[in-house]
Amino acid sequence: MRRVAVFETENHALRFWSFLKKQGVESSLENIDSDKDEFCEIWVAEEDQVSSALSYLKDFNSNPDDPKYSSVSKKEKDRKEKNLSGRRGFMEFNLRNKWQTRERATGTVTLSLIITCVAVFLLSGMGKNTEMVGGFFISEKLDGQLSEFLSGEIWRVFTPIFLHFNFLHILFNMFWLHDLGGQIEKRKGPKFFVSFILILALASNLTQFILTGPAFGGMSGVVYGLFGYVWVKTRLDPADGFRLDPMVAMIMFGFFLICFTGLFGGIANWAHAGGLGVGIAWGYASAYRWNQGRR
Repeated sequence: MRRVAVFETENHALRFWSFLKKQGVESSLENIDSDKDEFCEIWVAEEDQVSSALSYLKDFNSNPDDPKYSSVSKKEKDRKEKNLSGRRGFMEFNLRNKWQTRERATGTVTLSLIITCVAVFLLSGMGKNTEMVGGFFISEKLDGQLSEFLSGEIWRVFTPIFLHFNFLHILFNMFWLHDLGGQIEKRKGPKFFVSFILILALASNLTQFILTGPAFGGMSGVVYGLFGYVWVKTRLDPADGFRLDPMVAMIMFGFFLICFTGLFGGIANWAHAGGLGVGIAWGYASAYRWNQGRR
């Protein structure tokens, strides 16, 4: 879901929104505070339709009086205008309700990751079953060579993210995986989200392994990557609809720094750093590409 246009006149908003509907672009037309200069927003539901909507918007702005944008019946136009003036928001097919329902629901990939982590946590005796835990480590040898990976056990560079060693560890990671990961999966889709998780897992696990060795586990490197991505997007690309309270951001950055002091014991700090770096870089690249396309 992304906001693609803001109009100061409801007439232009209605014309463009109706044109999008004719093109099969699922979108919502909503009015904002009438005390502001900006009056109507148009949001596109599906990420893969945003580019088309922006292309249509460019053509519309160059000639909003083109007859192709005025093929809406007077009856339909009057009905829409009545809805716009009579309440703070207008939507077709109850799109806002649909999006709010999607907001509350946990994405399939996010839920699958949470279930897997909890299952591994319980089956490994909260990380105390050394034989099972060893199978999830990036390596069970201390030669620093990723011996098992080089022998074909490719999954080992990803599996440490499923290990957790106490209730606070898994509770912290699952909460933020649900909150941050859920946002990304819903807005960017499961294909993007799976790819993003794999890249964050790879980056965070390898960073920790190279700097400290193989004995570590947890989803926190991925979580910090998700956090970095959402944090940048909320600051540089707010139209993408991500949300992150500034106080939460301060707490996350504060915890990141405090962990390096050793106050909380053995924590995979370099996994945090690797994931956070990739998340921030990816978020910045995405926001930059979007903002460049708007110019």
